[in-house]
Amino acid sequence: MRRLLMTFFFTPFVLFAACEKGQLCQMEIPGSQCADGSQSYVSYIDRGSENLFVYVQGGGACFDAVTCGCRLKENNCKGSNEGGEGATAGYLSRPPFDSQIHPWGLNENGPIGSGNYFEIVYCTGDVYTGAGTVNYGNILLPRVVRHMGAVNFRLSIDKAKEMFPNVKKVTIIGASAGGVGVTYNLHHISRNFGQTELYVINDSGIPILAKYLQVNKIQSVLEKWNVEATLPDGLTQDDLVDFEEIYEFNASQFPDVKFALLGATRDLVFHGYFQLLGGNSNSVKLSLEATSQVLDKTTNHKYFLNNGRWHTATFLSSFGMPKEALPKSHGVNIEDWIAQMVGNSSEWRSLTAE
Repeated sequence: MRRLLMTFFFTPFVLFAACEKGQLCQMEIPGSQCADGSQSYVSYIDRGSENLFVYVQGGGACFDAVTCGCRLKENNCKGSNEGGEGATAGYLSRPPFDSQIHPWGLNENGPIGSGNYFEIVYCTGDVYTGAGTVNYGNILLPRVVRHMGAVNFRLSIDKAKEMFPNVKKVTIIGASAGGVGVTYNLHHISRNFGQTELYVINDSGIPILAKYLQVNKIQSVLEKWNVEATLPDGLTQDDLVDFEEIYEFNASQFPDVKFALLGATRDLVFHGYFQLLGGNSNSVKLSLEATSQVLDKTTNHKYFLNNGRWHTATFLSSFGMPKEALPKSHGVNIEDWIAQMVGNSSEWRSLTAE
């Protein structure tokens, strides 16, 4: 592997120097880079709480000129947030100073409650795994994308620790690409918050397993993202290119961290991506089932799976879906299941797709 390798609240940001407790604010992260070369940032709310809720944005993935939204009239592969003509991949540019606030971040009645809030921006197209720069064009017509997601994640989570050094409970939700990101970067999370009561939730970041895709396509993607440079120290690998070893590494190295994988076996978004990577109609289901077998070896790493088509279940209530209609597995509602997790309930257990 080392070798081959919503409710949306539109609230004006407040500069850090002028930020007061309870306000939604933003701060640039020195050393970070979005895919178009702009500097990334984080948003946050300091409520003076002993609890911290971190949301890691999702947004998609790209690995060639088409999926990265490159167009002939653009020097770079820019997203719609930067006004690139004809571009569709808005996650490749620094987002505007409005926020994709996770609905639980402002909802005291949600499973997480109302603690301090910290949001990591996604603008690199590499599901937070990369540290490379790729020209998807040529010398005369460059289409440059900076896949620096793993670097940005490390810098951002370090900033979260710096800003909230004394919190006692930390809950982190990564949605879609962010779900892959929190799984891949659990070593950075644990390094900063491993001494706290820590809960990490991968919401619909379906495990990318090469045995259910095409190895040569996965190899090409990971080489473009330069994943080899960002693998956690001590990770062992075999000749198969996939992320199954990340789950095995996390289970062995961070057994005390409560970790959850949320997934639908017919997830429509990852079904589309897996088709591009040589998968078939069963690739999502098989990937979730294989990963659940890895998590079954642990005490604190569990999963919630069902046979739906949903994507990012923790956002569904923000789209007007009533609680009684949210995904269930073995009769347990997904929000109640997460509440069991963060409430340290003895009823919290892995739930397979029925």
